[in-house]
Amino acid sequence: MVYTARSVDALFIGPSRTSCEMKKRQISSPHRNTQCDVESAPIITPGKRAKRDMCLRFQKRQSMKSYQSRSKPIIIRVCAILFFTTTLALLYCNSSKDIVLSEEVTLLELKTARDSLLQAKQQPLEKLRQIDREKYTVRINTWRRNDQLIASVNHYLTCPNVAQIQIVWCDETNEPPMQLFEHNDKHGARVVVERHSINSLNERFHILPDTYRDMPTLGVLSVDDDVLRSCEAINSGFYYWTDYPDRIVGFDFRVHMASNHIRDDRIDRNPIWSYGYLSSTQKRNQYSITLPRFCFIHRHYLNLYMKYAPTRIIKTVGDNFNCEDIAMSFFVSALTNGNVPLLADFWASMPSMVKLDSEQEISKTDNHKVIRDECVDKFGFLLGLKDGYELLEGTAGRKLWGRFSSKQLDHRSVFGMGDDHGVDTQSFEIRDDFVQSRKNFTNKILSWIDSSEKTGQKKIPFQNLKDDLHNQMKASGLIKH
Repeated sequence: MVYTARSVDALFIGPSRTSCEMKKRQISSPHRNTQCDVESAPIITPGKRAKRDMCLRFQKRQSMKSYQSRSKPIIIRVCAILFFTTTLALLYCNSSKDIVLSEEVTLLELKTARDSLLQAKQQPLEKLRQIDREKYTVRINTWRRNDQLIASVNHYLTCPNVAQIQIVWCDETNEPPMQLFEHNDKHGARVVVERHSINSLNERFHILPDTYRDMPTLGVLSVDDDVLRSCEAINSGFYYWTDYPDRIVGFDFRVHMASNHIRDDRIDRNPIWSYGYLSSTQKRNQYSITLPRFCFIHRHYLNLYMKYAPTRIIKTVGDNFNCEDIAMSFFVSALTNGNVPLLADFWASMPSMVKLDSEQEISKTDNHKVIRDECVDKFGFLLGLKDGYELLEGTAGRKLWGRFSSKQLDHRSVFGMGDDHGVDTQSFEIRDDFVQSRKNFTNKILSWIDSSEKTGQKKIPFQNLKDDLHNQMKASGLIKH
């Protein structure tokens, strides 16, 4: 067979190179009619062998293209399936954190929570010793804000009533700043870095065994690393707490708000609760919650929380990095017959707070309010604050669990605020737990107010103390405005 230039060109540059068209380009053989088969030809000339080789190379190229064209749709489908399953997995991981929170409380879960709280109520608080009426332990919760942490430690070391500073360190990736350890050689107040293997807001209440064994006081000032108050403002809350060590004495206040809406599809037939921010609290002049970012609390409650708080509460706080303040405030109220927390004097609370700048704030997340609404509603029911476990015990439950309700916030007085029992300053001399430093402190505050009234000063000294602390932090770059 004679090959023309046209027939050879068609092998390589024709408009179509599919295998079916190769039938038109076969090398004829009298023995076999196989494509590109010249092995069985009677005589294999060099020219035929060359044509055979070119044909085989072409077929190989065509088979590769055919394989690639068939494999592309398969690869695309596999990638699409992988993308789809990965997306679902990510969505599940993100949403699964809220599953425990959004699921309705079951009757068994409610009963388990009630039984756990009954055990906690049977654990007596340790009575205050002399040192507990004079000193307290500062417990700082921190997370990758070393500048704020160091500034906080430096400030608390200037307060004479501080016996120890504990730092809750949950960051296994980074080491604590060395400046923290240098304080142990310079100050009487020992700085303890408590290393935790779990990164959870529950850990701020988890006193590790070694820390607990060497802990000098029963009173704990629980604080965040970005909130400061003057030593005098802190003492206002501390001395008040020593009168009522079974209660939390806080400096920040919030309120739960009950709606008129009741859902028929759940066992909680009480009105739905939601979380009230500071603006709502002040507008209503009512409060029922305090925040452990700055509060005094008996260390025994920290242990009770880790051991007896309902599982849903522990898991919700751990999964969402939120609501630990609501959890602890409600937990102590549940153990004290539904009493709301106590508050430090008005002048020592909001007017004395110095807030350090921070880029990492949970309250700035988009779903912060939604989560806190759910926490207030679910935690209040689980802890018996809504109805005293009426579903389990009937109306008799109120005798044991009390009646939780918000209290008046502002009494229009520099001294006292919230559910204030009042302190009889005239009885200090005859009290069995008399502490001279407390009387000195009280006389100091009274002299400030008396001097201010006589001279007509616009600012009394404790307000100047806040300004001094604020300016100090601003000079160090921790407050920009």
